[in-house]
Amino acid sequence: MLFHGFYILNTQPLIVSFLGSYPFFSGIVYEQNKIQYKPLPKWFRPKHVLEHIPGWCATPKQMLSRKLKASLHSLEGRTHHLMVNASDEEQLRKRFFIRGGHFNQNFYINEYLYQVLDEPKVYDAIYTAQLNSSKRLGLAKDIEKLMVVSYGGDLHAYCPELKHADFNRSFLPRTELAKKYNQSSVGLILSAMEGANLASSEYLLCGIPVVSTPSKGGRDEFFTPENTIIVPPEAEAVAQAVETWKKLAPDPQTIRASTLKRMHEWRLQYCEYIARLVEKETGEKKSPEMMVEKLFAAPNGIQSRYLKWEELHQMSQSQLNANFSI
Repeated sequence: MLFHGFYILNTQPLIVSFLGSYPFFSGIVYEQNKIQYKPLPKWFRPKHVLEHIPGWCATPKQMLSRKLKASLHSLEGRTHHLMVNASDEEQLRKRFFIRGGHFNQNFYINEYLYQVLDEPKVYDAIYTAQLNSSKRLGLAKDIEKLMVVSYGGDLHAYCPELKHADFNRSFLPRTELAKKYNQSSVGLILSAMEGANLASSEYLLCGIPVVSTPSKGGRDEFFTPENTIIVPPEAEAVAQAVETWKKLAPDPQTIRASTLKRMHEWRLQYCEYIARLVEKETGEKKSPEMMVEKLFAAPNGIQSRYLKWEELHQMSQSQLNANFSI
């Protein structure tokens, strides 16, 4: 079982990104049902590491933790860059003088997986959410035709208020998830605080509008009045907003197109950031537009640049350069 991996953004110099945690001491893997710790291969020495944050961190305590982590990277010969999802996080990052930038991680979503499909509407709303209290599932209780997608588990036992809802008992492949989105009129996001929330943008890429509660963490970076209604955390308000979207029936392709436009803007800015690092280290000027094309190309998007921990241990530096050069 793998706990860490890296996106290879450039090979010379080696620039990688990762989501949260600190995957540089050792990797945690299961071998023969026992936890084993493996250090990184000696040749794998990134010059720059771009950390994306899984949760909301616009508090002094959270940001101080990131600043200490940046210092630890420096001691080990890497330059750390903190990539935040939301504007309030960006303000605090600057106040703490932490290297990095404001790049909402939802631009990592593979838009080739989440598309507008010709599917009949089966559900009034769909909610992709783990079965935990932060997701406030009970706020969807007044929606008649509801689908809840989680990592698996018994929704009815966890939240008796949603005994009328459909749910998945096992993990849904992405292709099936995209189909469920397209069978729904609206996507729900009802938490008060989390990270950028991939599901919120997955909904939009499938052309369905969103009903959200006020939130912290960055998901609203892709929201517009044309694709999202934000309501108080009240079940009646959530249900009314769902009915509003059903009546308005906005054009799915318009919702998708505006989301793709915003994603491309983030990607281009991100690649401009990376290109500046490359030029500073080597003097080579790379085209950000070309980098966007390479890093986010069909059919797998940036997932084609993802290197799992066990794959890293089966690879040499020359193989890495050959497979991931831009």
